[in-house]
Amino acid sequence: MIHTVRLAMRVPKIIVLAIYEKLPRMEVRFTRRNVFLRDKHTCQYCAKIFSEAELNLDHVMPRDKGGRTTWENIVTSCIRCNTRKANKLPHEANMHPLRKPAAPRWRPMFGLRENAHSDESWTHFIDPDPSGVRLSA
Repeated sequence: MIHTVRLAMRVPKIIVLAIYEKLPRMEVRFTRRNVFLRDKHTCQYCAKIFSEAELNLDHVMPRDKGGRTTWENIVTSCIRCNTRKANKLPHEANMHPLRKPAAPRWRPMFGLRENAHSDESWTHFIDPDPSGVRLSA
């Protein structure tokens, strides 16, 4: 409710915009932590989940073979798998990532902490990704 001196008005809990005008194109910042979040702290070679301290970033196509440090060429790997793959191509090491690496889509709610919203009716709009993975912009 919004209260004035003479009146009290009910207001909706949620207002959904149908059209955005001049919304700037945003991208998720390429950081070590965001790569780990994208891959859900899972080694893309052995499929095990690790803490951040036990993870590395791996170039799918090694830098010395022309690979770049981009969302499309970097995956999360554990130290053991990263050492085993070394600077080989996936087919040379017989180690292929679980998922093809790609840049995550940016949403305005990236970076929010779990349970940052308290009203259940907002859940569908704030957390459309059921996995709950949030990346920081």
